[in-house]
Amino acid sequence: MAPSPTRMRPNGTPPAGAAHDLLHYRLSERLGQEELVTVYRATHLTLDRPVQIRVLRRTDWISVSRFQLAGKLAARLSHANLLPVIDAGHDERYGDYIVTPQLDARPLTELLAEGPLEPLVVLRIVAQLGAVLDYLHSQGIIHRDVQPANIYVTPQGTAYLSNLSLAAAPEAPDFSGIEDADYLTAYAPPEQSLTDGQPSPALDVYALGMVLYHALSGALPPRGTAEPPTLAERNAELAAVDRVVRRMIAIPPAQRYPSAGQAVAALRQALRQQLDAATSDMEEGHWEASAEWLENPLETIAGDVIESEFLTQSRARADTLHRVDAIRRLLDRWSRAGLMRRPLLGQIIQPEQIVSYNVYTYELRVQYEVRGQPTTRQSVYRGSGEPFGREFERWAAPVPDAEPFIDVTPEVIVIPGSQQVISCPECRGAQRLPCKMCAGKGTIPRTRSVNESDGSAREETFHENCPTCRGYGRQDCVRCEATGQLLEEKTFIWSRRGTIYFEEDDISGLDRKILIKKAQEVYRSPIELRDGRWLQIAPLKALMEAALAGGGEDARPIAAELVVRGVPVTEVDYRYRDRPHTLAVIGFDNTVRGDAALYDLERILLYAVILVMAILLAALIFLR
Repeated sequence: MAPSPTRMRPNGTPPAGAAHDLLHYRLSERLGQEELVTVYRATHLTLDRPVQIRVLRRTDWISVSRFQLAGKLAARLSHANLLPVIDAGHDERYGDYIVTPQLDARPLTELLAEGPLEPLVVLRIVAQLGAVLDYLHSQGIIHRDVQPANIYVTPQGTAYLSNLSLAAAPEAPDFSGIEDADYLTAYAPPEQSLTDGQPSPALDVYALGMVLYHALSGALPPRGTAEPPTLAERNAELAAVDRVVRRMIAIPPAQRYPSAGQAVAALRQALRQQLDAATSDMEEGHWEASAEWLENPLETIAGDVIESEFLTQSRARADTLHRVDAIRRLLDRWSRAGLMRRPLLGQIIQPEQIVSYNVYTYELRVQYEVRGQPTTRQSVYRGSGEPFGREFERWAAPVPDAEPFIDVTPEVIVIPGSQQVISCPECRGAQRLPCKMCAGKGTIPRTRSVNESDGSAREETFHENCPTCRGYGRQDCVRCEATGQLLEEKTFIWSRRGTIYFEEDDISGLDRKILIKKAQEVYRSPIELRDGRWLQIAPLKALMEAALAGGGEDARPIAAELVVRGVPVTEVDYRYRDRPHTLAVIGFDNTVRGDAALYDLERILLYAVILVMAILLAALIFLR
C-alpha cells in the first residue's frame, strides 16, 4: 500500500529502549511501526497497568482524520474481537495517540510469513472475524481495510480486528478527495472506492475471503488474475472450501455471501470432515442417522483450559449413546428398573433426533477494592514544617497489604501529599483568644449586699479577676491547642469485599436441580475480567459485564476467579402415539428425565385405586 506524501513529526518518536513520559503513561519498548502509527509498550503511571500506545507518526490532515476516526469508532463500539481503545489524547511532545490494552498477540502477517495455517486454525480465526464484521455491519459501519496487518491472534487462538481508519460510517470524514490507489490493498475488492457513497458489507466479505485464501494457500493470487489457483491443488481436502472462497471473492458483489456469518457457516460445513476427523473419540459412522454432537461455544473458544478428562469422557459417552439402538436399549433398562415406568419403552417410542452436548454453569468470584470519595479533615499541627511531597491520586495512594479474596473492614486512609498546614481559623494563628467569660478585660463585675448603719441594705458592684483567664484577659485557643496552626489533609474510607456472580447456559426444558447436582468442576483459575476470549461466550460476557459494573462508583475489581462446572446431556426428540415428546439423559450415570409419556399411567392409576380401597377397608375394620 503506497502511502501519500506526508511530513514526519520532527521529535515525535522517542528512541528505542528509552523510557519517556506521555501524560499519564510511561513509554518503554518500541514494538513496531504500522502505516499510520508507531506502537509502544507502556505503563499507566497511576494504575501501574500495562498498555500499548499508538502514536500518530504523520501530521497531514488525511492521516490525522483517519487516526481520529479509528479512535472514536473503536472507543464507541464493543465486541470481543474488536481491539478496544481505552484512552486517547494529544501530547505536546509526541502529538496524537490512542491507548489499547496490552495484548499477548501477533499480527496475522507474522503468522502467514511462516507459511499456510492448518484449516481448523484458519476456521477458528475467520469465525471470529466474521462475527466482528457482522457486528460492525449491524452498526452501519463497513471496515474497508480487512487485511492480515490489521488482525492480531493470541497464542490461545483469539483473533482481534483493528484499525478502523478507513471505515465507512455515518460520522466518517469525507475521503472522496483521496486517491484510491494510495490506500487499496491486495485484499480489497476491485469495486472498492473511497468516493463510493453507499459501501456495502460485500466489500468486507471479499476482503475476508482473500485473507482466508492467503491463510490456507500461503500466498495471495497474482493481481489481475481472473481465476486464482484452486486450493485443491495444494490440498485435495480443501475442494469444498475452495468453492466457499470463490463465492466470497466473486467479482460481482451480488454473487458473494450476504453476510460474513453466512460465509463462515458455509466454511464450517465445508470443513465438516476435518472437524469430525479431529475428534478421535467419536465414530460417527456407527451412529444413528439422526444423532448429532453439538460443541458448546465454551469448548470452541476455550476448550484448551477445560479439564481434558471431562471432555474425553463426555464425548465418549455421546459416542456410546449415539450408536444404533443404544437409546432404545438404555430406555428398556430404565423401564425395568422402576415399577411405575412404562414397560419396553425403548421398543415403543420412535426417536427422531438425538443430540448430545455439554452444559456449563459459571461462578465468578470477584473481589472489589472500595475507596470512598475523599473528604478533608483537620487536626492540631505540631510538626516542624517539612515538605509533604506530591499529592497522590486517590487510586494511587498506598493501602495495607491484604490477601486476595479476604474481606477487609473499612478503615480511614490518608492520601499522601494532600497535607497542608493552615492558620487556625479560630484564632487566626494568634494561638490565644480574648476570654469569652470576661470579654478580654481580665475582670468580671460582681455585686454584693452591704448593710448600712441605719439598718438599710444596698447593692455594691466590684470587680474581681476572671476565674477562666485568671485576670490575663486571654485564653489558649482550644481549636489549635495554642499552636496557631492546623494540619489539613484528605482521607478516604478503604475496604475490600467479595461478591459471587452466577450464570449458566440455556437449560430451557431441562431439570435444573438434576443438572446442578450432577455438574462437576472442570475449570478453576484467576482470570482477567476484560479478557477477550471469555467475552466471546455469551453467559460469561453477561457475567463479566455485571462484575465490572457491580462494584459501584467507588469500587474497582482487583481480583477475579472463575469456576466452571459441566455436565453432559443427551436430548431425544421422539414420537409416541403420533405425538411429539422430548426426554433428556443427564450426567455420566445417564439419569432419564421426561414427561408423563415415560410412565405407565394405567398402572399408576390401578395402584392408586387399590391403595384407596385398602385405606377404606382399613377404616371400616377400625370403625367396627
